[in-house]
Amino acid sequence: MNRREFIATCIFAVGATAMPWPVFPIRKTEAGASRWQRLPLTTKRMKELGIAGGDGFQYVHALAYAPSNPEIAYLSVDQSGVWRSNDGGRSWEPKYKGFLAYGARSLAVDPLNPQVVVAAGFLGFNADEAANYPNRCQGIYLTTDGGESWRMVRATDFYKQAAKGSLFAFDPSGTPNATRDRTLGIWCASASEGLLKSENGGETWNTTPCRETDLHALVLDPKGPGDVLLASPQGFWKFAHGAVERIGTGLPTYPRSIAVSPAKPEQVHVALGLAGVATSGDGGRNFSPPVQQIGRFFATLDVTDIEASPVDGDSLYLRANISAQPPHASDDGGLTWKSPQAVDPEGILVSPGFYYSSPFAPHPTDPKTCLHVTNGRARIIRTEDGGATWHFSGSGFTGARMADIVFPAPGTMLFGLTDHGLWQTTDNGQTFSELATTRIHGAKSVSATAVSGEHIVAGFGAWEKKGLTVSHDGGTTFHTFPELTDSHLFVAFHPAIPGLVYAGPFASNDHGHTWRRLSETVRAISPDGEMLYALREGTAGRTVLLVSRDRGEHFFPEMELGISARGIIQMVVTPAKTLLLATTRGIYRIDGQQVELRDHRHGLAKDAFGTMYTQCVCYDPNRPELVYAGRRALGYGNGNGVFVSSDGGMNWQAANFNLAQGITVFAIRINPFDSSVYIGTSFGTWCLVS
Repeated sequence: MNRREFIATCIFAVGATAMPWPVFPIRKTEAGASRWQRLPLTTKRMKELGIAGGDGFQYVHALAYAPSNPEIAYLSVDQSGVWRSNDGGRSWEPKYKGFLAYGARSLAVDPLNPQVVVAAGFLGFNADEAANYPNRCQGIYLTTDGGESWRMVRATDFYKQAAKGSLFAFDPSGTPNATRDRTLGIWCASASEGLLKSENGGETWNTTPCRETDLHALVLDPKGPGDVLLASPQGFWKFAHGAVERIGTGLPTYPRSIAVSPAKPEQVHVALGLAGVATSGDGGRNFSPPVQQIGRFFATLDVTDIEASPVDGDSLYLRANISAQPPHASDDGGLTWKSPQAVDPEGILVSPGFYYSSPFAPHPTDPKTCLHVTNGRARIIRTEDGGATWHFSGSGFTGARMADIVFPAPGTMLFGLTDHGLWQTTDNGQTFSELATTRIHGAKSVSATAVSGEHIVAGFGAWEKKGLTVSHDGGTTFHTFPELTDSHLFVAFHPAIPGLVYAGPFASNDHGHTWRRLSETVRAISPDGEMLYALREGTAGRTVLLVSRDRGEHFFPEMELGISARGIIQMVVTPAKTLLLATTRGIYRIDGQQVELRDHRHGLAKDAFGTMYTQCVCYDPNRPELVYAGRRALGYGNGNGVFVSSDGGMNWQAANFNLAQGITVFAIRINPFDSSVYIGTSFGTWCLVS
């Protein structure tokens, strides 16, 4: 079975058996709650202004207004699919039911119908990275109800690209449907099939003679109804009447993105990376020399994203990749460019976080209004004065992926986030503040955190290479240990010996001031501190479970497990010293010398792709028999959410409640003071509430 057949089989199975997604009933005496509620990183300033969070923190790849109703807007993210706004882009809600791909590289809204959207579902990787996952769920997704439900209509590839040009274009030149509420013609730039065309509103797709698979921007040609302009690393192209023609005479390099306005159809603007911006006055056939030496922006930066207002061809916006520069705007067709006078004048964001290339969404009727995103921290911003001022416009858009939470005291929580450091709340999640930390190995990603009094220790740094960051004053200042390199999946203070702390293969007896290397990498500790657990890769795909009973001085083999150590994601130990292992096969439960695999045969259902990948496991310290597990479908798409066991991990049932299936859970933590359950996802943190 090839990849397209595999994905089609998965999608058919999901559609046949699981739509609409059921809400699984769990008695309140077992789960203690009945719905999941997002917990945004609302700062004190946001709370003062009545803003419901908006941390962003995930990479936005597309923004679009609905042309027929600009109160509706959509955005797509590499890690959390598609989001929708019903108030012109001021606030946002996730719309991912049935969207099994991990994220979406591009999207477009039907100009006749704000409820019809196509999206380029992808794994969130570039082409080389994605090649490692042959069964990746990537393809064209379609919704006809404004994102309330999605279905894949064609399995095809899309990849992460430097620029954020659109990969779709609705073609209004064709015949609409009988009720004139659907545009039937749609173009799509696929990374595996080249230019695709649908003639029935996205239901089915056909290949075209354009088989170029490196396309990264696609726009309609206003001068030629039914024609499209295309950009790839090989050059600038026009597809018309079934033939591909190379155009763009005068361009020193290939376009990164293309801007064309129906209000000025003969004028085509292209972003040219370090070469600046070039403009054509004859529909893209010939270009004048690029505008480059206008200040530092064009002189030194990689200009990747350019967009034009659909109602004013002289109103343009552009951004550069890998820079701290804000968006620039032009009101004279690109002859001059201006930086904004103010970004976030309300002081909501502290730091907007401009860095990566970022898309624009010009308003369909107001040339002065445009949505943008500050990829780097991924905050949605909005201008209503042609780019002179940009205001925060991302209420509800959450993406802070929780990797760990520690609970030093009632109402106080310290969150460790993937990519975005340490955040603290002292009012039980009402408001948050970021702790000032220094990057390790160029990054601020947290793997695990531990707190004892004023002492904080966290695995900190890049995804694959972390050191330790340590505070001895409650997070006011931090000291870094970049040389203590490990993945640091486990960090914990000893529950009975003051000052003793473990961090992967390292230990400290003085609260993290000095460290020594252990003979093994600690993966878990018993609640009483008497036993440390480690894993060692064995032979023939087996793993040796090691135990230390002398605080890590010596480790001895306890047993062999019939799974590779690489397949064991997390270990926890209950007060009864039962080990629970979250693995690629499900949950291994080790009670004494008895080892049991608990999987789909025990209620831990397979995901839509047929896998059992279980990312995390956590038990309630006030009721250890109540255990939660979070699912992932690494290399495929989204996992199937949350599961709960009320008998110590023996039997399971889904606990997604109001969460649609199709959500990946990276971490689960339970508050020891009130048994509140928190899950970390790419949609932000969710709390199980009654």
